[in-house]
Amino acid sequence: MANPRNDASIAQLTELLGDAQTFFLVDYQGLSAGELNSLRAKMHETGGRLLVAKNTLINLALKKQGVDLFDEALKGPTALILVGEDDPVSPVKALNDFAKEQKNDLPIPKGGMLQGAIVDVSAFEKIATLPSRDQLLSQFIGVLEAPMQQLVGVLNGPQQKLVGVLNNYSEKLKEEE
Repeated sequence: MANPRNDASIAQLTELLGDAQTFFLVDYQGLSAGELNSLRAKMHETGGRLLVAKNTLINLALKKQGVDLFDEALKGPTALILVGEDDPVSPVKALNDFAKEQKNDLPIPKGGMLQGAIVDVSAFEKIATLPSRDQLLSQFIGVLEAPMQQLVGVLNGPQQKLVGVLNNYSEKLKEEE
């Protein structure tokens, strides 16, 4: 007979994973309780959520969602980081920065899903170097704005030259008088 507490945990994990298209698995072994709470706070600041649960419960919840590819990653102590859809890069950056501050570079990435696509350990470094969503949007706006600014410059050019010619002509007329 299944433990009711485990059933409740699986139901909760399944519900949380149902909303998330992006999640990451990390090895947190070696972090103190205080460090783990600090990491939780950093994840919360960036729109992520850190959950620690038994690997079997995480695996069952993932399988209920139709994800059956993390059997190898779910060995040893594993924390699940759920990421919001707004900015999936910021929690990875925060995780990477937190690991660099620790003696043993903990937590260690194990894998995950990024907007429905499976990512391996090597993808974490690449994701961490991406600009944030706000930076990408501002760069995109800059790219859109540059041609418009050039167009304004081109359209203003003949008018400025005409004004210059008219000013020179009026000065010439004044000199002749």
